[in-house]
Amino acid sequence: MIVGCGALGTRTAYSQIHAGHEVLMLDTDEGRVSATQKALGSVVMLGDATEEFTLKNAGVNRCDSFIATTGDDAVNLASCQLAKFTFEVPNVISIVNDSADSNLFLAGGIDSIVSRTDVILANLAGTLLDHPMAELMTLNDRNEKLVSMRIPPTARSVGNRFRDLTLPYGIIICLIVSNVGSPFVPNEDTVILGGEEVIASCPVEALDELAYVLTGQRFSSIVA
Repeated sequence: MIVGCGALGTRTAYSQIHAGHEVLMLDTDEGRVSATQKALGSVVMLGDATEEFTLKNAGVNRCDSFIATTGDDAVNLASCQLAKFTFEVPNVISIVNDSADSNLFLAGGIDSIVSRTDVILANLAGTLLDHPMAELMTLNDRNEKLVSMRIPPTARSVGNRFRDLTLPYGIIICLIVSNVGSPFVPNEDTVILGGEEVIASCPVEALDELAYVLTGQRFSSIVA
């Protein structure tokens, strides 16, 4: 079940339908519902997802996943909490439009959150050839980030093997994308080259140190 027939909700529904999943969308705006019906067919229902009756009538008890994508954080949070705690949907996901609301969603027991701001910043950073670090996503334990770092040609890490670096505790180097765009899984003997993209899982408190060790710039100075 997807709440919201905006661009994000519609694209999410489209991808899930073509992946073979059964999808139902909910929205309170008749115009958006009508437009989405024309685009995707009878997978859209007019209704308020913050109302228990509406969710029950829509068959939320059959859902494997519930995704709230509206531009209103209050609607997203309320509908997700209904789905999770009243109807016990096993996987509840929400867009968070204002990053200041992220802790509220986490405290509210939402299984996974996606910050719209973080997604925009990550995509913007990805278009800049000299970007030192971009946050890709928050991992399930809430205190881990999946990040991408481009290694500057002049960084002190260039020419070193990963085993030679003093990386912060809890770091997992997941993937390297070479200068020609070829991805591979590194090991401790992999030599770091300038211009490569390093994908790593990192505790939030270690982002600053990881950025400094690999790129020569501290994360706190990047986002300040």
